Amino acid sequence: MRYEGAERTFAPGNDVVIGRDLRADVRVAHPLISRNHLIVRYEQGRWIAIDNGSLNGLYVHNRRVPVVDIQDGLRVNVGNPDGPTLTFEVGRHQGSAGRPPLTTSIPIVSDPSEPLARAAHSQPLGTP
Repeated sequence: MRYEGAERTFAPGNDVVIGRDLRADVRVAHPLISRNHLIVRYEQGRWIAIDNGSLNGLYVHNRRVPVVDIQDGLRVNVGNPDGPTLTFEVGRHQGSAGRPPLTTSIPIVSDPSEPLARAAHSQPLGTP
């Protein structure tokens, strides 16, 4: 998502709050914007933007909407049809949106009764 030249990337799993509150995930400091104006959510395989009961609304193509499917290149205005513009890009981020999951290496121990395991244990390393 882009707003005033800044770009933010989000991974599915947590709602993203956009508003003028200092604790919002994306802060839009504008008098027409509510503290928690809208929520961006990944739901059922797609991203959506939801008006979070704001006083001044969410606008797409000059029309106030309660919810909008986010498509690549979508531009929405918040507060009024000429209010701050948020531009969404879906699937273009090249890096990681968050931390990669932690992984652990687990050694595989073969059963010594198996033929391959017995053969490996019977010959010293480096012996053909």
